[in-house]
Amino acid sequence: MDDVERQRKRLMFQCRHRGTKELDLVLGPFAEANLPTMNADELRNLSAFLSEIDPDIYDWLSGRETLPERLRSPVTDRLVAFGRQRLSGFGES
Repeated sequence: MDDVERQRKRLMFQCRHRGTKELDLVLGPFAEANLPTMNADELRNLSAFLSEIDPDIYDWLSGRETLPERLRSPVTDRLVAFGRQRLSGFGES
């Protein structure tokens, strides 16, 4: 197994096992759909995003707060859009 594949497996685990059910239900499906085709840069961007604390991640995905510029990338922009759509089912804005 190469380093990129190891990183994909680690990120998949992190996306499926967060601190809240809501984040698991957003991050898990996003990872399943996107991780297999992500390149090394995209994996690094996702890893940086996931290193943040869960309450901040939830606020960014729900639209309560704006994603900080330091974390902005095409992959995190896709994730935030995906999260807002998924979390709207939980009554979030």
